[in-house]
Amino acid sequence: MDIQNRKGLYVELLESGAVKSIVAGNIRISLREGTLFSGPGANVFLRKTSGNIQYIPLTGPQSPGKFSVEQNQLISRGKWEGVAYECHLQLSESSQSWQWSISLTGNSDQESKYDLICVQDVGLKLLDAGMINEYYVSQYIERLMLNDQKLGSVICCRQNLKEPTGHPWLMMACKGGSASGTTDGMPFYGMNSRVHGIPGGLQKETLDGEYAGESSVIALQSKPFTLKNGQTHWEAFVFTFMENHPGATSQDDLQKLPGLLKEFGDYPSDISSRKWQKPVTNLFNTSPFLPSDDLNNSELDNFFGTRRRHEETENGQLLSFFCNDHVHVVLKAKELLTYRPHGHIMQANTGLTP
Repeated sequence: MDIQNRKGLYVELLESGAVKSIVAGNIRISLREGTLFSGPGANVFLRKTSGNIQYIPLTGPQSPGKFSVEQNQLISRGKWEGVAYECHLQLSESSQSWQWSISLTGNSDQESKYDLICVQDVGLKLLDAGMINEYYVSQYIERLMLNDQKLGSVICCRQNLKEPTGHPWLMMACKGGSASGTTDGMPFYGMNSRVHGIPGGLQKETLDGEYAGESSVIALQSKPFTLKNGQTHWEAFVFTFMENHPGATSQDDLQKLPGLLKEFGDYPSDISSRKWQKPVTNLFNTSPFLPSDDLNNSELDNFFGTRRRHEETENGQLLSFFCNDHVHVVLKAKELLTYRPHGHIMQANTGLTP
């Protein structure tokens, strides 16, 4: 499944209703390709912030509704926590731009407070570059948060390593005005998400702002709104891509916003689809994380012996050590302190090697 426009913008979709990748010409805008076994790099989250914060993704295997691909749009529709929602992913007819638009209707007698957070991973690399190291790529992506008088925080990303097309560039804005944003995946997901899989940014009142780490994931939060029975709300997040942005991002780039906003209507046309389908799911996206305890000294001795070398500790807690001939043991406590994970999963498909 896919949607595309005549300007070379192409969005590949998975059977789960999630975005697999976003491509413009021969540049992959996405940092990585999504799979049926991983979460999508591009999504919109609806949050209920009255009381304890709750959230759902509006597309993909963990969304509570159904989806359809009609008239060159991805549409997701469902109900959750007193709200009926409809989310459209639309492509511009005149440029390499796209819009997530979300229509919400309250269906509860109790008024509740909500907001929306849109997330996008950013690679801006040549499509046929093959497998890439996301941490390496992220080091070369300039990510800046500009302030627009009407729209609030606007995020711009520029690939500083020159590609065949020049320096690819991406801009993201919220039509109704953003309340906050972030420019890196580490503050958005947080180290503790390795334990439970819950992005820390979705549990916070606001996003953490500018951060230049090794995870080029950007996000904007809409302004909060309230809904109860019969009330409606509409919001949209817009993106535009340029194959070459010769200079560094500057305040002058905000002048692109008025033209970008005019490329999309405020409300997408009503589409009557008979092809609604439930997202395809599997154990990787329906099972909770398996909680694990720290190994005690007796268990460490049993598994690795008592002859340890180069022990690393912090505040009296053992983090890592070497043992035997070529064994490096990294414990859970250290994994939750370091930005880059120590372990990697390599998929070989039907072959013997990845």
